[in-house]
Amino acid sequence: MAKHPAEVFGYPIRSVSELPKKGSKRYWCPFAENKCNKQSRLIRYPMGVCSVRYGDSIVALCPRRFLQNNTVFKNIADRHFKTRNDLVIFSEIGLSHTGTFDYVMVKHKPFSSDIEDFVVIEFQTGQTTGTGQLVQGLKDCIKGEDVGGKSYGFGLNLADIWKRSFTQILNKGIVMENWGHKIFWVIQEPVYQDFLNRYNLNGMAYHDEHATVFTIYDMKKESGKYNLFDTRIESSTIDDLFNAFRNNPNIPSKKTFVNKLKTKLTAKMELKLKF
Repeated sequence: MAKHPAEVFGYPIRSVSELPKKGSKRYWCPFAENKCNKQSRLIRYPMGVCSVRYGDSIVALCPRRFLQNNTVFKNIADRHFKTRNDLVIFSEIGLSHTGTFDYVMVKHKPFSSDIEDFVVIEFQTGQTTGTGQLVQGLKDCIKGEDVGGKSYGFGLNLADIWKRSFTQILNKGIVMENWGHKIFWVIQEPVYQDFLNRYNLNGMAYHDEHATVFTIYDMKKESGKYNLFDTRIESSTIDDLFNAFRNNPNIPSKKTFVNKLKTKLTAKMELKLKF
C-alpha cells in the first residue's frame, strides 16, 4: 500500500522543487497564510507534512489544511446564517470545564457589537503512528527525492483519534444543546467513515433541530493541486451519540480478558514455584 507525504508546506510532492528555499516564505503555510507551526522533536524546522497518501486516500494531518480558501467557513456561513455579512470568526476560545473551541463564528448586528447568533466550529484531521518514518519522508521530499514511488512505515492512528475526540464531541455537544446553538465538526471523509463504522452510526442524516453537526469534506486533485470539497452533512443528538458510545460494537469480550489474566496468572504461579 502506498504511504508517503502528499503535500509538503502546501505543495503537492510533484511540485516541491517550487518550495521557497529562503526568505520569509520558507516553511510557509499557504492555508493559514503564515509560517507552518507544526513541530517535531526529530527535526529543527517545522513538520510541514500537510497531508499523506494512505492507500487510495489523501488524508489531511494538519487542522490548518481545512483553512484552504476559507471554503469551510464560507459553506457554514451560507448554510447556517444564509449570509456572509456581519460575521466575525474568533479562534481558540476557551471555556471553563469544557475546553477550547477551535473557532467561533459570530453574527452581529450591523455596525454593532450586539450578538445575534453564533456557532462553534471544530476541526478533526487524521494523525499518524510511526511519525519518524513520516519525518523521513519529509526529509526526502525536501532533498528532491521522488517519494511518490516509496512507501514509508507509518500508520493512521484512527482508534486514538476517536478515543479522545468522542468525549469532546459529547462534552461540547451537551453545552451547545443547552445553549441552543450549533457546533459544526469538520472532518475528512475517510476519518469520518471510520467513526461511523467504529460506533455503528451509519445511516445518520441531517436534521436542522440537532445541535451537533458533522460537515464532511474530502480532497481531490485539480490543476496540479489538492482542493477541499464537501461530500455530505449529517447531525445527531447527544443522547443518540452517547448510546452509540455506550453500545460500542468493538467492546472486547470479558472472556478474552479473563483468558489473558489466566495466562498471566499461570506464568506467575510457575515463576513462584521455581523459588
